[in-house]
Amino acid sequence: MSGGPWRVLFADDDPTAGLLMKAALGGGEFILTVVDNGSDALARLQASAFDIALLDVEMPGLSGLEVCSGIRRTFGDDFPVMLVTGRTDPAFVEQARHLSAEHLAKPVDWRALPGRLRALLGGLTQ
Repeated sequence: MSGGPWRVLFADDDPTAGLLMKAALGGGEFILTVVDNGSDALARLQASAFDIALLDVEMPGLSGLEVCSGIRRTFGDDFPVMLVTGRTDPAFVEQARHLSAEHLAKPVDWRALPGRLRALLGGLTQ
């Protein structure tokens, strides 16, 4: 992965979060696809190429943790996943570590998000 544009999949059942993500990652550096559930997230990941997945942890149906587990089975540990949640409990932190996933705390710092994604994606090699 080079300097972008980076293809970002964002899954969150809250439509406001989707709108805020579009505002935060607009401007051409990121190509954003927003889905509102985990099943659609997995389907999109299998149908199209993405550089990173940002997954709300608590969604109806498949949770972000379950989607991440599916990503690991299909794409391995090197595919970047960022779990978006307000959870900081030790059990969650251990699950995220076990799934080789980054953690993005809610409330999201929308202004800092593009820089964090640039740092994460720019540090990866193909």
